[in-house]
Amino acid sequence: MERLIELVEKAKEVEKKAEKEYIRGMKKLKEPEYVDIKNLFLRITIDTVLHKNIMEALEKSYSEALDLIEEFEGEAIADNTVLIPGVPMIAMPLEFGVMNERIPPIEVLEEYFKEFPETAVIPEEKLEEIREILEKYLELQKEMANVYKKLTKKVSHPIIKQLMESIANNEEQHSILLKKLFEKYKQ
Repeated sequence: MERLIELVEKAKEVEKKAEKEYIRGMKKLKEPEYVDIKNLFLRITIDTVLHKNIMEALEKSYSEALDLIEEFEGEAIADNTVLIPGVPMIAMPLEFGVMNERIPPIEVLEEYFKEFPETAVIPEEKLEEIREILEKYLELQKEMANVYKKLTKKVSHPIIKQLMESIANNEEQHSILLKKLFEKYKQ
């Protein structure tokens, strides 16, 4: 069975190859009677370039995420690990169904934050530092949410639009988690 990152790499290579072939084909169709075919090839080539760049970004992001995990978790993880964006570590009840892009309900977040240590074990000066960090993060989240909201309204390409909507939803998850964490350490 192929690993996820191998499939991403394969998709990127196929997209590169397809891009070259479409460009080669368009160069051959110089006569005016081929304008419709050439325009269709151009549209497909633009999509192909987009797909290739998304795969390159995914490949790079995956590599950087593994580096971060290794740096902050203290050990490398297996090559066949799948990194899931959003909210790791939440064990969802089976009746909740597939999470996909949905934001966890408050009950699930409450359960998640029960695992965090009580604020009483954290010295007051550290609590203040944590609150300041969280406030900065919340401001950044607000800014990112606004940018992605605007991008979602601005873009017309369906793939980019869907990607922006997914990222906006992911940013909303981050905001909810940070707000909940801020409430926990607010006292």
